[in-house]
Amino acid sequence: MTTPNTTLYIKNLDDRTTKDELRAQLYALFLPYGPILDVVALKTTKMRGQAFVVFADLAASTSAMRAWNGEFFYDKPMHIEYAKTKSWAALKAEDPNFIPGIGKTNLPAPLKPGKRAREDDAEEREAKKREPEPAEEEVDMEADD
Repeated sequence: MTTPNTTLYIKNLDDRTTKDELRAQLYALFLPYGPILDVVALKTTKMRGQAFVVFADLAASTSAMRAWNGEFFYDKPMHIEYAKTKSWAALKAEDPNFIPGIGKTNLPAPLKPGKRAREDDAEEREAKKREPEPAEEEVDMEADD
């Protein structure tokens, strides 16, 4: 079992419902247990039938999980567990300076002090690409000198 988390991972959901309907129904279902920061329900092939509900505090997520784990939702029993990692919404609530995506996706990391952005060198790199390479004979002549 994973460590307690304010984010709940819910699986075995009916994948025939629309994303908006699923988000609204999960929000209404779990709202009595505490403030909800976010409900994430994706309809991609990999995430179909799954959702994440992010609560503001751990007590709310624990009570909601205990109350609804195994209960039927749209004629299917829900399987609820704590998410493996904290959600971006929970991290943002803890730290207002949190920037989603750094270290998690392909977004560029912020520059260290004293470093310049790679785009500054783009013109120089393009100029080097356009320079013709010397022919083999020219290279040999340079070596003889």
